[in-house]
Amino acid sequence: MHGGSCCEGEVKKAPTISVVGSLNVDLTFRVPRFPVPGETLTASQAMTAFGGKGANQAVAAARAGARVRMIGCLGNDEYGERYREHLAGEGIDHAGVLAGAGPTGAAFITVDGEGENTIVVHPGANHELTVAKMSELTDLFTESAVALLQLECPLDAVAGAAEVAKDAGATVILNPSPWDPESMERNIPIDILIVNEREAEALPLGSEMGCMPQGCEAVIVTRGARSTWVITEGRTQEVEPPVVTPVDTVGAGDTFAGVFALAHAEGLGLLDAVRLANAAAALATLRPGAQEAMPARGEIEEMLSRGVRQ
Repeated sequence: MHGGSCCEGEVKKAPTISVVGSLNVDLTFRVPRFPVPGETLTASQAMTAFGGKGANQAVAAARAGARVRMIGCLGNDEYGERYREHLAGEGIDHAGVLAGAGPTGAAFITVDGEGENTIVVHPGANHELTVAKMSELTDLFTESAVALLQLECPLDAVAGAAEVAKDAGATVILNPSPWDPESMERNIPIDILIVNEREAEALPLGSEMGCMPQGCEAVIVTRGARSTWVITEGRTQEVEPPVVTPVDTVGAGDTFAGVFALAHAEGLGLLDAVRLANAAAALATLRPGAQEAMPARGEIEEMLSRGVRQ
């Protein structure tokens, strides 16, 4: 045994993350390649699963060890009821998931033989998350270390959530996907942006990747199998992800965002947080599906410790 500390033996409390975002039912079809206009393909597999960028990121953070509060809107239908049961099973607080008048949101996904994907989303009840409804949920940001946001819900509600979270003392992390240029024109209080390479091209980062969006401390640029960029004022650093052979990339970006949010909430530095998130995202590509493929903390740390190539 180690000697001496008065705090020895204490269990460190898991940080709380409030996730504001979408909850969808994913309908996924595996195809040999993506169809061209006017073409009909036969899928080798069809799956129905729980998804939505917000809920995906919430599940990723919860499995990695966070206490998660989910804020969003489900339909008052069978899918909505089943989704609430699913969130509870993942240990996610869903008191902030409201019941809308429309159907639960849906995503239609095709996955090709290389593991790449295309996605069409019908927002359904997700678009019923309004500023007025957000104002009734301010207590859900109390004592949250991080608020994690995306753009599958109305931009006004996302902006309102960021302001409430900032006032509550939380770090605001925005994953502006699907991309909406207006999100960068609004005066949204953002501490950290997580974008993919295509989204990064639309950001005002400057030719040397050193001019940050106003008020933003860091921009994280995920680049698939290539190194992840960590951009701070005047400096760009790179973090290499583990080398894997992906089966399915659906949900990998959401896994990254959720685990990064947890790592940041735990006090890891930017580079270490990205390393943990990279490992989680790589693991998520090794199994089909989005939430179904998201790893537990032990799996993530094992990959980091072994430097696994799969």
